[in-house]
Amino acid sequence: MAISSNFGTVDSVRGSVVDIRFNEHLPPIYSLLHANEGKIAIEVLAQLDAHHVRGIALTPTQGLARGTRVDDTGGPLQAPVGKGILARMFDVFGKAIDNQEMPVDVQWRSVHQVPPALVRRSTKSEIFETGIKVIDVLVPLERGGKAGLFGGAGVGKTVLLTEMIHNMIGHQEGVSIFCGIGERCREGEELYREMKEAGVLPNMVMIFGQMDEPPGSRFRVGHAALTMAEYFRDDE
Repeated sequence: MAISSNFGTVDSVRGSVVDIRFNEHLPPIYSLLHANEGKIAIEVLAQLDAHHVRGIALTPTQGLARGTRVDDTGGPLQAPVGKGILARMFDVFGKAIDNQEMPVDVQWRSVHQVPPALVRRSTKSEIFETGIKVIDVLVPLERGGKAGLFGGAGVGKTVLLTEMIHNMIGHQEGVSIFCGIGERCREGEELYREMKEAGVLPNMVMIFGQMDEPPGSRFRVGHAALTMAEYFRDDE
């Protein structure tokens, strides 16, 4: 890891919340900081005063103590975008977790993007056709909207999602982004195999903040997935 010219030291660690002192230049909000040779990542969420920032750790904080050097990376958390990420599985940092080499034909974008202007947003309601009759007739989904799917373990939530992704890719020739927040490691691996067997993996991207990862990682993985989705919406 390159040595940063702007660095500080840890003042306090309370779980995933870390206070850091900078004697010269305070990092902007959402800056990504590294400690312990890049093994620990911290995102700045508040500037407490002229010399202190408060951040949330995106990785486990074992080994982090008062006085530990923290380097400012000079930028925010970024996610890979481009056609090279299709059929791949990533974590919140954009690292491949499918036992394959990192794709090279990608761009890196900040996960903190400006929302589309109001003049670009649709003001009319449209139905998003899932291809599943019971959903389209009884509980239709709104295009661009949100929907909750609640149920106990083993009742078929993942099966329903798999069918919706299969229909969306097959009938509408789109790209699906699956973001697993707090998913079990086993479920992520099973979903990857099921998508591969169904033949839809080449037109989808999977990104996970698994249940064994810190809260900060699970909090930001949704933003990383949204950054990928916005690329395919606006640039492809």
